[in-house]
Amino acid sequence: MDVRVYGVRQLPDEKLMKLLRDHESFVIEKVPRKHFKEVINTLERHIETLDMKCRVFSKGRKTLMAGSFFGPTAIWGVASAAFMGAHNVATWDPDYEIAKNRVTGTLTVTYKKKDD
Repeated sequence: MDVRVYGVRQLPDEKLMKLLRDHESFVIEKVPRKHFKEVINTLERHIETLDMKCRVFSKGRKTLMAGSFFGPTAIWGVASAAFMGAHNVATWDPDYEIAKNRVTGTLTVTYKKKDD
């Protein structure tokens, strides 16, 4: 699968909407930490405008959660698993998944449904 990478400044609304309409998967890089939420909100709004659903999550969350099942953090691991399950049900069958990685300043936007 060929996934294009765009700098956050390379995606004006028109280009972003075309990518979403065409069911493209892509990565947005160089997202400033202070604008992360704003960029995610814009993505969600555009996806919903096209009558599609999305799920936003932190990249690597499953790995972190699995490690927290042992030792003194076990209660947080169980709580995280329950929250993640509820979140997945609330965003059942999304058209897009948005994986956020604040450490690297990237958002991985993946189209999940097969085109007919």
